[in-house]
Amino acid sequence: MPEQSWHGSFAIPMTPYTDDDHIDVDVLAAEIAFCVENGVGGIPTPLMVSEFRSLSEEERKLMMRVAVEVSAGRAPVIGNVAAVNTPLAVQYAEYAQKIGVDGVIAMPPYIHKPDFPKIYAYYKAIAEAVTVPVWIQNASVAPLSADQLVQLCEEIENVSWVKEEVPPSTQNITRLLEKHSPAIHGVMGGGGGRPLLEEYERGSMGCVHACQYCDVLQRVWELLDAGEKTAAYDLFEHLLPSLMLEGMLGMAYAKEIMVRRGIFKNHAMRNTVKPLDEYDMSAIDRTWERIQPYLVWNEGKMVDSRKVTV
Repeated sequence: MPEQSWHGSFAIPMTPYTDDDHIDVDVLAAEIAFCVENGVGGIPTPLMVSEFRSLSEEERKLMMRVAVEVSAGRAPVIGNVAAVNTPLAVQYAEYAQKIGVDGVIAMPPYIHKPDFPKIYAYYKAIAEAVTVPVWIQNASVAPLSADQLVQLCEEIENVSWVKEEVPPSTQNITRLLEKHSPAIHGVMGGGGGRPLLEEYERGSMGCVHACQYCDVLQRVWELLDAGEKTAAYDLFEHLLPSLMLEGMLGMAYAKEIMVRRGIFKNHAMRNTVKPLDEYDMSAIDRTWERIQPYLVWNEGKMVDSRKVTV
């Protein structure tokens, strides 16, 4: 799928675990199918909401490979190749290219805040390892200015997309787009979808978010593109309480929603420090009841995980 068409909901798969703390490949395949069937603009994986920093190298590769196999060209897959050092990031990039991703994304090395020359060398090495578009995930771990982002995109071949999530993402998207650099092919926001309306108005090409409500967020985006702003705002406002709860409770909440949607078997997190308690579950019950009439996808509808190799 050509990058010129990349827009809308870029839905991040969460990592489903078995009771013995392995990735549940069958559930992961069903999750990817859920995203594809809902017409998402793309599938970036494995990112922060996938708990990628808690995954082994082989598990990270598995997340990318299953996404490529199940999507089967129906939605672009953007593989996360971020690493704690440049050689490992290059290894991930080479693997991602080999299995057929449509693009790669990386935040700067995320243990220690590197200086800009090191960040520049990091992205240059990643870009030289692939021929697909490279995304910069501009995160607070090592925030980059609009001028630095433009420099990376203009001076390094293949570096051409930005996921902007440094607060305030809305204003930072505007600052970046006002540079009018032809080397930047697109900018997307995140924030769990909460700033979607404001980011859209500022020129964002899409929203990168956890996938549990990708059907609703994709529908909001389609309504905006069709000029039906009132309908888009109304639908978004029905969803917003659920998105706010995700911001409070994190990915255990998002996984619980995927349980209720018939995809996940549990809401297990790896290395969680905030398990859901009875008050959390009561809040989830309340918002779940409110959002159900506006869900596009229903349990059991169209799920086709296709054949996946482990």
